[in-house]
Amino acid sequence: MKKIILLSFLFLLIPINISALNAEEYTNYQEVIFEDDAVELLKEFNSKDYKKYYKKTKRRKMFGWRIHVVNKNEKLDYIAETKIKIFNSGTTPIDYQIKLETKEETKRQISASGSIKVTGSGKSKKFKGSVDANIKASITTTEINTRKESFKFDIKVDPLTYVSIVTRGTGEINNGVGSYYFFWTKTKKGGWETFTVLTEYYEIVKARFW
Repeated sequence: MKKIILLSFLFLLIPINISALNAEEYTNYQEVIFEDDAVELLKEFNSKDYKKYYKKTKRRKMFGWRIHVVNKNEKLDYIAETKIKIFNSGTTPIDYQIKLETKEETKRQISASGSIKVTGSGKSKKFKGSVDANIKASITTTEINTRKESFKFDIKVDPLTYVSIVTRGTGEINNGVGSYYFFWTKTKKGGWETFTVLTEYYEIVKARFW
């Protein structure tokens, strides 16, 4: 029978063809599960999606960006990565002392595609140009900072079992598209996305080989 132990520490913690996604760490998480199954990450938008969403930005303006929000403050659960996996194929228990560290970082990440670009680094990363202000005015996000911490704990791995330690958490996503107009003519367009980590913790899973 699988046993799951949740560690007690929980802390607060982010006219153009489709081009390569300028994406951050969260797009490589092992798993992202939305409360609403219809929600998609920006990296999952296809050409039909973009065509449909760009129609929402067709109302012309003299200068500037027209933003359309596809998904707003959509809640999610994620598994970021497996930190450690320990196997015991022997006949006696094995004791391990584990040390893990969290990174000091801003738990708000952003991604973009097409003519929408990302500039800056670390905590100062944002969407390039005036589109950043337009996006911020269209959504509400909470920027969460974490401090670097270390954790030590002991684990006993029983015979013919394995232990996995994974990083899990909850968050929210905002994404959509934008079109830029110059003298009422659409000259640029692309996709944008913000990902905010709300909580993050380590989970220890102990299970038998079969």
